[in-house]
Order: sequence, then structure tokens, then C-alpha cells
Amino acid sequence: MGGIVELVITPLLLAVLLSYILAPPVRYLEKQKLSRSSAILIIYIFLASLLTLICLRLFPSLLKELEELGRLLPELTEKLMLTFERLENRLRGFNYPDGIRAALDENIRAWHGVLAQSLEILALQLLTTVGRVMGLLLVPLFTFYLLRDSDRFKRWLLLRLPSSLRSSMERTLADVSKTLGAYLRGVLVVSIAIGVMLYLGLLFLGIRFALFLAFLNALLNVVPYFGPFIGALPIIVIALLQSPALAWKAALLVIIVQQVESQLIAPRVLGYELGFHPLVVVIALLLGGIYLGFFGLIFIVPLTAVFLIFYKHFSPLLRRVFFKRRNGRNWV
Repeated sequence: MGGIVELVITPLLLAVLLSYILAPPVRYLEKQKLSRSSAILIIYIFLASLLTLICLRLFPSLLKELEELGRLLPELTEKLMLTFERLENRLRGFNYPDGIRAALDENIRAWHGVLAQSLEILALQLLTTVGRVMGLLLVPLFTFYLLRDSDRFKRWLLLRLPSSLRSSMERTLADVSKTLGAYLRGVLVVSIAIGVMLYLGLLFLGIRFALFLAFLNALLNVVPYFGPFIGALPIIVIALLQSPALAWKAALLVIIVQQVESQLIAPRVLGYELGFHPLVVVIALLLGGIYLGFFGLIFIVPLTAVFLIFYKHFSPLLRRVFFKRRNGRNWV
């Protein structure tokens, strides 16, 4: 099952999301009297040129930082342990009651174990994620066919539905395209803005691995609620290993960037809310992380949005079907 998810399901889901992001420029080029295939190829050439330029400028530096981080990870872990030991010795200098002191010692020892294990898991996850990303070569192919044949897929689906359902399905698909496309493009712009702001701020503060940390936070920003907090931890830890004062500056930088994003950038770029209750998002993220891993955290919110849009359009129809069946009538 894991091979099917990595080789088929994950690339296909990424292609679906990417097709929603690229649909507006494709439609714009079609209005300029270009065929759809030509429009898609032009966009592909532009994106390939842009990505090549970015990779030539940034990828060597990012790869160098990753290699240095992997080489220094044991040393960084040891420094972090020594930092916790110094903190532990300072805390032991206070006159706490015996019960509180015992609980404090036990929690500190537990944190030592969790921290060491977390760093090892993080290193393995980074290698695994890089390997999976390298295996997503099918995404451009899937995206091309989804963009080129989207109208054909839509007609094929509508013709196989009862006539009483076609108008509802057509409105549902239009709503999905509008809502999901705008949301995904907004999230992409916001994530890029977060990455750029953090990169400039980390460079200004002199925090090591600035490019990697900024890239990691831009990637994690697509995960609602949890992403920004998870991304902030490596920044603060790396800064703490350089100096405690720098850790406070790094924490302040993260807070400022997140406030700028939440108060200024996100409202203007996204322009609306999906209308999810926070509990729905948390449950969806937990399920997505359990069953689909890291990519599940990325996919689960758009998938939940699609499910709720379908529910909004079809729930009245389902209620009518249930009522008619109770009265012994054919609903089609």
C-alpha cells in the first residue's frame, strides 16, 4: 500500500492541486487564441526556466547547508544536551519542595530522551522526504493531462450521472474550482512570502542554515495551525546553540513574521476563509498525518474543503431522496 501511495496517489493528488493553481493562466492564454496544449506547454517552459534559475542560484547553497547540518548534527545534539544540563543545574539551585524537585528531574530526563529521539527522527524524515520528492516525476505528466482534458473529464462525468443530478454536479464542480483554486494560489503566495521574510531576517541575525530553515518554514506553512509552530522550533534551537540572546531574537523574528502574515498578507492574498471550525481542521490534520504522512497534512485541508462543498450542494438532494424512498417513489 505504501508503494501505491508514493507512486500513484501522492503524485496524482499533487497534480490535482497544481492543476487548480495553473488553470487561470491556461485560460488566459487560451483567450489569446492559443490551443490549450500550447498554453500548457508555454506555462511549463516558463516554470521550468524559473525553477532552473532558482535552483542554479539557491540549490547549491541549500545542498551545502543540508550537508553541513548532517555533519554537525551529532555536535549540535551534544551542545543542546549541555544547554539543558546547565539549565537543569540552575533550576536545582532553587529551594523547591522534594516532590516538585523529583517531578522536575523526571521531566528533564524525559525531555533529554525525547529531544535526542526527535533529532534522529527529523534527520531520517528529511532524507525520506527528499527521496519521495525525487520520485514525484509523474506530477508534471499528470498535471498536463488534467489541464488539457479537464473539460472532457467533466463532460464524461456529467453524462454518466442521472439527468436530475447533472445541474447540481455542474454547480458543485464550478464551486470547487473557484474556491479551491483561489485558496491554493493564496496559500502558495503566503508561503513564499513567509520564506522570503524569514530568510532575510535570519541572514540579518546571523543564524546558521538560514536558507534551509526558511525553506522548511515555507513548506510547513501550508499545514494550518501546527505548521508555523513546528517550523519555529528548529529556528529557535539553532539560534540557542549559537547563543541564548540570539534565541530570544529568533523567537521575536518568528513572532513578527507570523503577525505580518496573519494580519497583513494572508487577509489580502486569501481574501476569504474556508469557513472551517478549528476542531474540524485539527481532526482532519490528525487523520491526514496518520494515513498519508507528511503529504497528508498538505492534502487534507483541500480534500476536506471539496467534501464540504459536495455536502453543501448535495445534502438537500439526499434529504429529498430519503424522503421519496420512504414514500415508495422513484427519485431519479
